Parts: sequence; structure tokens; C-alpha cells
Amino acid sequence: MDYTERFTGKAAAYDQSRPDYPAEALYCFAAQCGLAPGSTVADIGAGTGMLTRLLLARGYDVAAVEPNPSMLSTLRAQLGEQQCLRIVAASAEQTGLADASVDAITVAQAFHWFDRTACKAEFARILKPGGKVALFWNFRDRDLPLTRTHGELMKQYRVREEVFLANPHEVYADFFHKYEIFRFRHVQYLDEAALLALTFSRSYAPAPGDPEYAQLERAVKALFAVHQRDGTVEYCYRTAVVVGAL
Repeated sequence: MDYTERFTGKAAAYDQSRPDYPAEALYCFAAQCGLAPGSTVADIGAGTGMLTRLLLARGYDVAAVEPNPSMLSTLRAQLGEQQCLRIVAASAEQTGLADASVDAITVAQAFHWFDRTACKAEFARILKPGGKVALFWNFRDRDLPLTRTHGELMKQYRVREEVFLANPHEVYADFFHKYEIFRFRHVQYLDEAALLALTFSRSYAPAPGDPEYAQLERAVKALFAVHQRDGTVEYCYRTAVVVGAL
């Protein structure tokens, strides 16, 4: 399946349950890229706008680039028409943005889907001289019982998942001229419905009607029951921001 189609039908679950990014990560990104209110940022693979809305809140002019129609529909519904927001139906490899038109590029939780050779050439084309690329990642904290068990549970359903950055430093070294990685802690508070949505927002999760869907749903409900306190669970992440020049 083309990566642009993988999240068709999952936009609502994605928007309901996926985590945003900690404020410290945004401050770090701004400092490393030399940004200020009014700077222009291309958010590539913007999805439903998880990072886009945080960039807008910092006063940047944002071009949110996303190829999937259902994700774009949710993004538009969430963020609406704003003078400082441009929504672009396009891929990372062909953004349609003008040459040397953006001060920085962000990619949140999507870089592993891209054709890295093609998108590197495209990023170099649209960046202004001296502009940088920042990759935002939320990784579940595997040291904690809930997130570790949830991750182990999801492994059973990853038969359709692409291999994810088996050696990320090798990938980064090939993609960037120079890069640094900055790390942060992040946490979500999820009720049962949100934990289920988080589970089924994964590209590889079984869809309704799949015999494994009900099985996975029961397992996640049981996991929630074990770890919930007052109707919610703490789902903890280790956030990484990879900032580099091409």
C-alpha cells in the first residue's frame, strides 16, 4: 500500500488519541532553527495537525503539507481558515511549495514513510539558505509496565508494518549533513476510549470487521482495567527532536 493511503479511515482515532509534543521540544526547535514569530515553517506529513497547531500557537506562518484526504479533512475541521495557515494537499516528495520559501521544515511521526532521497532533494529546494529540518518523534516509554505491555501486545499485529528505522543513526547520518538529537519526557492521560483509539490509530492495527479486531479490543480493555486509576491511565513517552542541516 502507498504510504499516503495507510491512514485512510483512521483520522478520527488518530486525532482523538495521538499525543502532542512537550513545550520544551518546541522551545528547543525554535532555538536550534533561529525562529521567531512570523518565521515560515513547512510541516510535512502534517496529518490531522498535531504539531501544526503548536507551530501556529508560537506565531509561525505554517504550510501544512499532507497527502491523505481523510487526514486533510480532519486537519481543516480542527484548524479552520487562518491567515497564517496554508493547507497543501501534497506529498513530502513533491510539496508544491516555492523554491527557498521556508525558514524550517518539521516532520512529526512521519519521516519513516518518505522516500528519503526524493524528499531530501525537495526539502533542499524549498528551504531558505541556512534553514534546518526537525524530526519530531514520540516513542512509548518501554521502562513502564503499561506502555511496555501495550507495545508487546501491538507486536502481535505488526505483520503489515514497515520496518521502522532499524538503525536510525545511520539513516540520520545519510540524510543530514550534521544533526543533533534532543530528548524530553511527555505524558498523556487516557480514558478507555482514548486508549482504544490510540491502539487502532496505528497503520498496522486490524480494522473493524477483521476477526482480530475484537480480540485486540478485549485485550486493550483488560490492560486498561489493570492500570487505570480514577478512570484514566498515564501513557508515558520519550520525545526526541532530531534537528539538522542538509
